[in-house]
Amino acid sequence: MIYGVCGPTASGKTELAIFLATLLNAPIVNADAFQVYKGMDIGTNKDKALIQLMKTHLFDIVTPAQGYTVAQYQIAARQLIEKTIDEQSHLVLVGGSGLYLKATLFDFQFAQHQHEVDMTSYLLMDEITLHSHLASMDEVSALSIHPKNRRRVLRAIEVYLQTGFKKSEQEQLQDKSMQYPVQLVAIDTDRDLLYQRINKRVELMFSQGLIEEVQHLLTMYPKDSRGFEAIGYKEVIEYLDGFISYDGMVEKIQKVSRNYAKRQYTYFRNQLPVRWFSSLDAAKETLSNEINSQL
Repeated sequence: MIYGVCGPTASGKTELAIFLATLLNAPIVNADAFQVYKGMDIGTNKDKALIQLMKTHLFDIVTPAQGYTVAQYQIAARQLIEKTIDEQSHLVLVGGSGLYLKATLFDFQFAQHQHEVDMTSYLLMDEITLHSHLASMDEVSALSIHPKNRRRVLRAIEVYLQTGFKKSEQEQLQDKSMQYPVQLVAIDTDRDLLYQRINKRVELMFSQGLIEEVQHLLTMYPKDSRGFEAIGYKEVIEYLDGFISYDGMVEKIQKVSRNYAKRQYTYFRNQLPVRWFSSLDAAKETLSNEINSQL
Protein backbone atom coordinates (compact mmCIF):
# COMPACT_ATOMS: atom_id res chain seq x y z
CA MET A 1 0.00 0.00 0.00
CA ILE A 2 1.12 3.53 -0.81
CA TYR A 3 0.11 6.32 1.57
CA GLY A 4 0.06 9.84 0.20
CA VAL A 5 0.18 12.46 2.94
CA CYS A 6 -0.99 15.73 1.40
CA GLY A 7 -2.86 18.91 2.32
CA PRO A 8 -2.00 22.56 2.89
CA THR A 9 1.27 23.92 4.18
CA ALA A 10 1.78 23.84 7.99
CA SER A 11 -0.98 21.26 8.50
CA GLY A 12 1.27 18.56 9.97
CA LYS A 13 2.13 16.53 6.86
CA THR A 14 5.72 15.76 7.80
CA GLU A 15 4.89 14.52 11.30
CA LEU A 16 2.16 12.25 9.98
CA ALA A 17 4.43 10.95 7.23
CA ILE A 18 7.18 10.10 9.74
CA PHE A 19 4.61 8.34 11.93
CA LEU A 20 3.36 6.21 9.02
CA ALA A 21 6.83 5.47 7.66
CA THR A 22 7.98 4.33 11.10
CA LEU A 23 4.89 2.18 11.62
CA LEU A 24 5.20 0.58 8.18
CA ASN A 25 9.01 0.51 8.04
CA ALA A 26 8.63 2.32 4.73
CA PRO A 27 10.69 4.90 2.83
CA ILE A 28 9.45 8.48 2.43
CA VAL A 29 9.23 10.03 -1.03
CA ASN A 30 9.12 13.81 -1.40
CA ALA A 31 6.13 15.27 -3.27
CA ASP A 32 6.98 18.94 -2.80
CA ALA A 33 7.93 20.85 -5.94
CA PHE A 34 10.65 22.89 -4.22
CA GLN A 35 12.14 20.44 -1.72
CA VAL A 36 13.80 18.76 -4.71
CA TYR A 37 16.29 21.66 -4.76
CA LYS A 38 19.65 21.43 -3.02
CA GLY A 39 20.41 24.16 -0.50
CA MET A 40 16.82 25.41 -0.34
CA ASP A 41 16.16 24.17 3.16
CA ILE A 42 14.82 26.87 5.47
CA GLY A 43 12.44 28.51 3.01
CA THR A 44 10.90 25.19 1.92
CA ASN A 45 10.69 23.96 5.52
CA LYS A 46 12.78 20.94 4.62
CA ASP A 47 13.28 18.54 7.54
CA LYS A 48 17.00 17.79 7.29
CA ALA A 49 16.88 15.47 10.31
CA LEU A 50 14.23 13.41 8.52
CA ILE A 51 16.43 13.11 5.44
CA GLN A 52 19.46 12.07 7.50
CA LEU A 53 17.75 9.62 9.85
CA MET A 54 15.18 7.91 7.59
CA LYS A 55 15.21 6.35 4.15
CA THR A 56 14.06 9.12 1.83
CA HIS A 57 13.89 9.79 -1.91
CA LEU A 58 13.62 12.81 -4.26
CA PHE A 59 14.88 15.39 -1.78
CA ASP A 60 17.90 17.52 -2.80
CA ILE A 61 18.25 16.07 -6.29
CA VAL A 62 18.83 19.17 -8.47
CA THR A 63 20.25 22.67 -8.07
CA PRO A 64 17.97 25.75 -8.10
CA ALA A 65 19.38 26.72 -11.49
CA GLN A 66 18.67 23.36 -13.14
CA GLY A 67 14.92 23.39 -12.75
CA TYR A 68 12.75 20.29 -12.36
CA THR A 69 9.47 19.60 -14.11
CA VAL A 70 6.42 17.62 -13.07
CA ALA A 71 7.10 15.27 -15.98
CA GLN A 72 10.58 14.51 -14.60
CA TYR A 73 9.09 13.97 -11.18
CA GLN A 74 6.44 11.63 -12.56
CA ILE A 75 9.09 9.35 -14.09
CA ALA A 76 11.23 9.24 -10.94
CA ALA A 77 8.33 8.75 -8.53
CA ARG A 78 6.73 6.02 -10.63
CA GLN A 79 10.00 4.12 -10.76
CA LEU A 80 10.09 4.12 -6.96
CA ILE A 81 6.43 3.12 -6.70
CA GLU A 82 6.75 0.26 -9.16
CA LYS A 83 9.81 -1.07 -7.38
CA THR A 84 7.89 -0.90 -4.11
CA ILE A 85 4.92 -2.77 -5.58
CA ASP A 86 7.24 -5.44 -7.00
CA GLU A 87 8.69 -5.97 -3.54
CA GLN A 88 5.17 -6.04 -2.00
CA SER A 89 6.11 -3.42 0.58
CA HIS A 90 4.93 0.05 1.60
CA LEU A 91 5.83 3.60 0.63
CA VAL A 92 4.87 7.04 1.96
CA LEU A 93 4.56 10.05 -0.35
CA VAL A 94 4.50 13.42 1.40
CA GLY A 95 4.07 16.93 0.03
CA GLY A 96 1.69 19.72 -0.83
CA SER A 97 2.25 19.84 -4.59
CA GLY A 98 -1.06 18.49 -5.82
CA LEU A 99 -0.13 18.28 -9.49
CA TYR A 100 2.94 16.18 -8.65
CA LEU A 101 0.73 13.69 -6.82
CA LYS A 102 -1.95 13.70 -9.50
CA ALA A 103 0.50 13.24 -12.35
CA THR A 104 2.18 10.36 -10.55
CA LEU A 105 -0.78 8.45 -9.16
CA PHE A 106 -3.28 8.83 -12.01
CA ASP A 107 -3.07 7.93 -15.69
CA PHE A 108 -1.62 11.33 -16.47
CA GLN A 109 0.06 11.58 -19.88
CA PHE A 110 2.41 14.31 -21.04
CA ALA A 111 2.73 15.30 -24.67
CA GLN A 112 5.60 13.64 -26.48
CA HIS A 113 8.13 15.04 -28.94
CA GLN A 114 8.80 18.16 -26.94
CA HIS A 115 11.51 20.46 -28.21
CA GLU A 116 13.21 23.56 -26.88
CA VAL A 117 11.65 26.90 -27.80
CA ASP A 118 12.95 30.44 -27.48
CA MET A 119 10.66 32.27 -25.03
CA THR A 120 12.66 35.52 -25.04
CA SER A 121 10.11 37.60 -26.94
CA TYR A 122 7.29 36.45 -24.64
CA LEU A 123 9.31 37.19 -21.50
CA LEU A 124 9.61 40.80 -22.63
CA MET A 125 5.86 41.29 -23.13
CA ASP A 126 3.62 43.07 -20.64
CA GLU A 127 0.84 41.08 -18.94
CA ILE A 128 -1.99 42.13 -21.26
CA THR A 129 -0.06 41.51 -24.48
CA LEU A 130 1.22 38.17 -23.18
CA HIS A 131 -2.27 37.03 -22.20
CA SER A 132 -3.61 38.08 -25.61
CA HIS A 133 -1.02 35.86 -27.30
CA LEU A 134 -2.12 32.94 -25.14
CA ALA A 135 -5.77 33.58 -26.07
CA SER A 136 -4.86 33.41 -29.76
CA MET A 137 -3.21 30.01 -29.19
CA ASP A 138 -5.41 28.45 -26.53
CA GLU A 139 -8.61 30.32 -25.74
CA VAL A 140 -9.79 27.81 -23.13
CA SER A 141 -6.59 28.07 -21.08
CA ALA A 142 -6.63 31.86 -21.39
CA LEU A 143 -10.10 31.96 -19.86
CA SER A 144 -8.95 29.94 -16.84
CA ILE A 145 -5.63 31.75 -16.22
CA HIS A 146 -5.60 35.30 -14.85
CA PRO A 147 -3.41 37.74 -16.84
CA LYS A 148 -1.48 38.59 -13.66
CA ASN A 149 -0.46 34.95 -13.21
CA ARG A 150 2.45 35.50 -15.55
CA ARG A 151 4.19 32.20 -14.80
CA ARG A 152 1.14 30.10 -15.72
CA VAL A 153 0.48 32.16 -18.85
CA LEU A 154 4.06 31.66 -19.99
CA ARG A 155 3.88 27.95 -19.23
CA ALA A 156 0.69 27.50 -21.28
CA ILE A 157 2.31 29.28 -24.23
CA GLU A 158 5.46 27.18 -23.85
CA VAL A 159 3.45 23.93 -23.82
CA TYR A 160 1.75 24.88 -27.08
CA LEU A 161 4.99 25.91 -28.77
CA GLN A 162 6.86 22.82 -27.58
CA THR A 163 4.27 20.19 -28.40
CA GLY A 164 1.81 21.66 -30.89
CA PHE A 165 -0.97 20.73 -28.46
CA LYS A 166 -2.99 23.16 -26.39
CA LYS A 167 -2.58 22.83 -22.64
CA SER A 168 -6.36 22.68 -22.27
CA GLU A 169 -6.56 19.82 -24.80
CA GLN A 170 -3.96 17.83 -22.89
CA GLU A 171 -5.89 18.28 -19.64
CA GLN A 172 -9.12 17.05 -21.24
CA LEU A 173 -7.42 13.84 -22.40
CA GLN A 174 -6.22 12.81 -18.93
CA ASP A 175 -7.68 9.60 -17.52
CA LYS A 176 -9.24 9.94 -14.07
CA SER A 177 -8.31 6.43 -12.91
CA MET A 178 -5.84 5.72 -10.11
CA GLN A 179 -2.87 3.65 -11.27
CA TYR A 180 -1.70 2.24 -7.95
CA PRO A 181 -3.10 1.03 -4.59
CA VAL A 182 -3.02 4.39 -2.80
CA GLN A 183 -4.67 6.01 0.17
CA LEU A 184 -4.43 9.81 0.20
CA VAL A 185 -4.77 11.37 3.64
CA ALA A 186 -4.74 14.94 4.96
CA ILE A 187 -5.43 16.90 8.14
CA ASP A 188 -8.33 19.36 8.00
CA THR A 189 -6.83 22.00 10.26
CA ASP A 190 -9.00 24.91 11.44
CA ARG A 191 -8.29 27.83 9.09
CA ASP A 192 -7.56 30.40 11.80
CA LEU A 193 -5.19 28.00 13.54
CA LEU A 194 -3.53 27.12 10.24
CA TYR A 195 -2.96 30.77 9.38
CA GLN A 196 -1.46 31.37 12.84
CA ARG A 197 0.91 28.46 12.25
CA ILE A 198 1.88 29.84 8.87
CA ASN A 199 2.63 33.29 10.30
CA LYS A 200 4.74 31.78 13.09
CA ARG A 201 6.54 29.48 10.67
CA VAL A 202 7.56 32.44 8.51
CA GLU A 203 8.90 34.26 11.56
CA LEU A 204 10.82 31.13 12.56
CA MET A 205 12.37 30.89 9.09
CA PHE A 206 13.98 34.28 9.54
CA SER A 207 15.27 33.43 13.03
CA GLN A 208 16.77 30.27 11.50
CA GLY A 209 18.61 32.31 8.85
CA LEU A 210 16.48 32.45 5.71
CA ILE A 211 18.11 35.68 4.52
CA GLU A 212 21.58 34.21 4.97
CA GLU A 213 20.50 31.06 3.13
CA VAL A 214 19.31 33.09 0.15
CA GLN A 215 22.45 35.22 0.16
CA HIS A 216 24.57 32.07 0.07
CA LEU A 217 22.56 30.57 -2.77
CA LEU A 218 22.88 33.78 -4.78
CA THR A 219 26.65 33.40 -4.73
CA MET A 220 26.21 30.20 -6.75
CA TYR A 221 23.06 30.61 -8.83
CA PRO A 222 21.45 33.50 -10.81
CA LYS A 223 18.41 35.34 -9.48
CA ASP A 224 16.18 34.02 -12.25
CA SER A 225 16.83 30.39 -11.28
CA ARG A 226 13.73 28.21 -11.36
CA GLY A 227 14.12 27.27 -7.70
CA PHE A 228 13.90 30.90 -6.58
CA GLU A 229 10.28 31.04 -7.70
CA ALA A 230 9.45 29.33 -4.41
CA ILE A 231 7.53 31.35 -1.83
CA GLY A 232 9.98 33.10 0.46
CA TYR A 233 12.97 33.15 -1.86
CA LYS A 234 11.70 35.64 -4.41
CA GLU A 235 10.51 37.95 -1.60
CA VAL A 236 13.89 37.82 0.14
CA ILE A 237 15.56 38.64 -3.18
CA GLU A 238 13.23 41.65 -3.52
CA TYR A 239 14.30 42.75 -0.03
CA LEU A 240 18.01 42.29 -0.78
CA ASP A 241 17.57 44.33 -3.96
CA GLY A 242 15.98 47.14 -1.94
CA PHE A 243 12.48 46.92 -3.41
CA ILE A 244 10.68 46.18 -0.12
CA SER A 245 11.37 46.72 3.57
CA TYR A 246 12.13 43.94 6.05
CA ASP A 247 8.65 44.15 7.60
CA GLY A 248 7.08 44.33 4.16
CA MET A 249 8.99 41.21 3.13
CA VAL A 250 7.84 39.23 6.16
CA GLU A 251 4.23 40.32 5.77
CA LYS A 252 4.27 39.54 2.05
CA ILE A 253 5.60 36.00 2.61
CA GLN A 254 2.98 35.39 5.28
CA LYS A 255 0.18 36.63 3.02
CA VAL A 256 1.37 34.69 -0.03
CA SER A 257 1.75 31.55 2.10
CA ARG A 258 -1.79 31.89 3.46
CA ASN A 259 -3.15 32.37 -0.06
CA TYR A 260 -1.21 29.31 -1.20
CA ALA A 261 -2.75 27.27 1.62
CA LYS A 262 -6.21 28.33 0.41
CA ARG A 263 -5.41 27.14 -3.11
CA GLN A 264 -4.06 23.86 -1.74
CA TYR A 265 -7.30 23.25 0.16
CA THR A 266 -9.31 23.88 -3.01
CA TYR A 267 -7.11 21.63 -5.13
CA PHE A 268 -7.04 18.67 -2.75
CA ARG A 269 -10.78 18.86 -2.11
CA ASN A 270 -11.70 19.00 -5.79
CA GLN A 271 -8.96 17.23 -7.71
CA LEU A 272 -7.99 14.23 -5.58
CA PRO A 273 -9.85 11.58 -3.51
CA VAL A 274 -8.41 12.64 -0.16
CA ARG A 275 -9.44 11.19 3.18
CA TRP A 276 -9.56 14.09 5.64
CA PHE A 277 -8.96 13.80 9.39
CA SER A 278 -10.02 16.35 12.00
CA SER A 279 -6.61 16.43 13.69
CA LEU A 280 -3.13 14.93 13.60
CA ASP A 281 -3.93 12.76 16.62
CA ALA A 282 -7.12 11.48 14.99
CA ALA A 283 -5.19 10.58 11.84
CA LYS A 284 -2.50 8.77 13.80
CA GLU A 285 -4.97 6.79 15.91
CA THR A 286 -7.27 5.76 13.06
CA LEU A 287 -4.53 4.86 10.60
CA SER A 288 -2.53 3.05 13.26
CA ASN A 289 -5.50 0.88 14.16
CA GLU A 290 -6.22 0.11 10.52
CA ILE A 291 -2.62 -0.72 9.68
CA ASN A 292 -2.09 -2.88 12.78
CA SER A 293 -5.22 -4.85 11.99
CA GLN A 294 -3.81 -5.68 8.55
CA LEU A 295 -0.27 -6.60 9.64
